[in-house]
Amino acid sequence: MRIPAYLRFLIPVALALEPGIKAQDAEEFDPFSDRFQSALEEDLFPEEKKPQQYLEPGKVRMLNALAKPSIVTVRQLGRDGEKRGTGSGFVISEDGLIVTNLHVIGEGRSIEVEFVDGSVFPVTEVHAFDRYFDLAILKIDPKTLSLEALKLADSAKLQQGDLIVGFGAPQGLSFSVVAGVLSAIRELDPGFIGEGETPDYPMLQLAMPIEQGNSGGPVLNLDGEVIGVVTLRHRVTENLGFAVPSSDLKALVEKPNPMPMSRWRTIGVLDDRLWKTIMGGDWTQRGGVITARKRGDGFGGRALCLSEKEVPEIPYEAVVRVRLDDESGAAGIAFAANGEEKHYGFYPTGGKIRFTRFDGADVYSWTILEQIETAAYLRNEWNELRVRVEERLITGWINGKKVLEMEEDGLRGGKVGLCKFRDTEAEFRGFDIGRDLGGAELPIKERKRLDSIINSYLDGASAEKTADELSLDATSGRALLEERADELLAMAADLQELKNEVYRESVINHLSLALDHPEREIDLFEVGLQIARIDDPEIDLAYYRSSFSRLVEDGADYLDEHALGGGRRVKAEALRDFLFRENGFHGSRTEYYHHSNSYINHVLDDREGLPITLSVLFVEMARRLDIEGVFGAPLPGKFMVGLEYGSGEAKKTAFIDVYENGELLSRAKAAREVWMLTGAPPAKAAFQPATPQEMAVRMLRNLVGLEINQRETPEAAINYLEMLLAIQPDAAHERFQRALLRLQDEDEDGARQDIDWLLENRPPGLDYGRLEVLRGTLRASE
Repeated sequence: MRIPAYLRFLIPVALALEPGIKAQDAEEFDPFSDRFQSALEEDLFPEEKKPQQYLEPGKVRMLNALAKPSIVTVRQLGRDGEKRGTGSGFVISEDGLIVTNLHVIGEGRSIEVEFVDGSVFPVTEVHAFDRYFDLAILKIDPKTLSLEALKLADSAKLQQGDLIVGFGAPQGLSFSVVAGVLSAIRELDPGFIGEGETPDYPMLQLAMPIEQGNSGGPVLNLDGEVIGVVTLRHRVTENLGFAVPSSDLKALVEKPNPMPMSRWRTIGVLDDRLWKTIMGGDWTQRGGVITARKRGDGFGGRALCLSEKEVPEIPYEAVVRVRLDDESGAAGIAFAANGEEKHYGFYPTGGKIRFTRFDGADVYSWTILEQIETAAYLRNEWNELRVRVEERLITGWINGKKVLEMEEDGLRGGKVGLCKFRDTEAEFRGFDIGRDLGGAELPIKERKRLDSIINSYLDGASAEKTADELSLDATSGRALLEERADELLAMAADLQELKNEVYRESVINHLSLALDHPEREIDLFEVGLQIARIDDPEIDLAYYRSSFSRLVEDGADYLDEHALGGGRRVKAEALRDFLFRENGFHGSRTEYYHHSNSYINHVLDDREGLPITLSVLFVEMARRLDIEGVFGAPLPGKFMVGLEYGSGEAKKTAFIDVYENGELLSRAKAAREVWMLTGAPPAKAAFQPATPQEMAVRMLRNLVGLEINQRETPEAAINYLEMLLAIQPDAAHERFQRALLRLQDEDEDGARQDIDWLLENRPPGLDYGRLEVLRGTLRASE
């Protein structure tokens, strides 16, 4: 018996993956046997509803003719116009919208698309993008070209075993077509791609060859409709791939977040006011972390990234934390750099620390002055490098341990920055230059005081009292606690918990200080940063403060161009256009309940957030740009931005729905929106300006609700509750929640304090009869 031609391509997939053909049977496997065909059909085509069994003659040619005019090759261009990477894409509208993967276009680069007929068009706008689904919609100006768009199918109607056809530009070739089968619709196992990188939503599993460059191409059903976008291929076999379902693409089509290329090219790009790159390489910055990818143009793949910070007179120090993905390369601090080939390098490589003087372009002019093997260096971890430059002496530290002290004065002056060699991908954070960056050791008297506090805790003093005392000098307290935790391994867990409490108290203090100003002077972005700090002790505050300030500066330039001399409404609408049309900020389409949407730093990174975080961003920018009349509107179900404009009898109030790309609503339309979301009309107070404190509480309540209601991990909500009650002590519902969490954590004293406060103050909204019964049960156990 001959196996049909349309099934031949499935043989390697069946051998590797299908349960009907077991591994132990491989030696006896006969691809022409009835057993193989029946097993394959049984696995792929369930009895309840078998799809078409084969592709009819000419069907692939018909689909090929249909799709070919709509398929494009997508190219990412370098700064000098060189082609850096390719992928696939397809047209979805006659006016020039093209779908591809977000990873195909990268960040901060120009993009072009090429059709099968060879016509090339620059991308004028990133019409929509979504990191979660790895999707992007590009916009081109087709001019006189008549585009043919592919129709999106309803992927919810797909069935396992459906025959499919994929299109793309593998290996940069202009056009290819391949037939296959939809073998499954499933979520991938965690870690399938990499830690934290594997999608956690259902994907289409494709039994078809997937090659490099297919990413972003369409997968069609036999009606010629797009059912998915090719995104991944299996790491082991090229005959298995995965696609994002078309239903997830439709959300981007319906709610775009357009960004002109002039703005897109700035995402992830190093600010040339702060950094200058030498000898190429691929340097990007995101979230305070600078990443160096690809080999530099220098010998050995050398590339430099020099800071534009002014270098102090000798003596000075430079510090950075670095992490290498491959120890065969090298990356670290460059200093005394002349902006060309000469500089020192202090960096890890091969698990050792090297100090080198570079006097020219190649290895013959390089001198390895010292190579150090030290247990202080941690492979594959973040390591802090610090160098001190004196008139005749160079000193180096790894993670606080001195590993280098050498008389060397061959190079002085110049710039300080980062260096990277070979193919290693390196990450840098916390770069700084200054007189003394090592941190002064604690005075003996202060160390004794902190030791005494910790000893009291170990002898039975309450954690709350200890945390209060240590929070007066939180930095030193945390450092000493770390030291004692190493010494007292038996009590490491308790000390870790105490350290967290000290940190939490420190964050609460900073949040309270941020709110302790006249209302008009409160920096809402700083308030948001302090809330984000509670879960991220490593957050680079200086980087985000600087990034937001630059966004404000760009916004000021935009207003000068588009709203100079305009009134409140004109300026507010210009700010709206700047954020949502020029910079791509948008409401979260799919991951509404993700923590990142509640952290203002991630909103700044991803241009995606919740109504409250987008409102915080908008209101704070308006404050810094001196746009009067802009305020936070605490509408239930959806926070908005309010705008008062006009005067006298012409005075009006409008509302900006920041979650819907800044749509301007009347009060009546805003009320209708709330009614549709909550089923009840909003109270008058919901239209009044929210105070900065109320906006902070709203952000924290979102985080509390996320843990308790969405993730069902109430114990993780305690930090948010502590912060919330610190700035709004009369929040009855949250105080009751904290009492319950304290009981769950066997902290009956803390629970009694909260319940006694509620019974004494009796804020509305609680059942005090049941609360008194609960208090009685605690009294019995006193």
